[in-house]
Amino acid sequence: MNFKNNIFVSAVAMIDVDSRILISNRKNRKQFSNCWEFPGGKIENNETPDACLIRELKEEINVDVSKSCIAPIGFSTSSYSEFDITLLLYICRKWIGTPLPLEGNDIKWIVPKDLKLHKMPEANSSLIPILLDLI
Repeated sequence: MNFKNNIFVSAVAMIDVDSRILISNRKNRKQFSNCWEFPGGKIENNETPDACLIRELKEEINVDVSKSCIAPIGFSTSSYSEFDITLLLYICRKWIGTPLPLEGNDIKWIVPKDLKLHKMPEANSSLIPILLDLI
């Protein structure tokens, strides 16, 4: 039997005052090159999904988010040749700071209807209908 790595990821749909959503693109990435995604990252050992998200947002886009300002809205699973991903998606409408790409990412704010126009990994794109129902 061939076992693959299981990767657990916390990500967030940040919604600004104009109801736009922040998406991120890691250009120099081996997997999912030129794909847009919701900001977030891998959950480390002994880390909760919400603690991961708070840490990743500070590291990736230099914003501070309180646990009370994020809420889980859904999850997805995707299987790839080398690994499986479980993505836990949160929503956030309040944070401190202005998002700035700190790790070579591109970031941009888009209106919800434009989400489907951006190439995303399946784990992210499968959650778009849930997100659009909430906005």
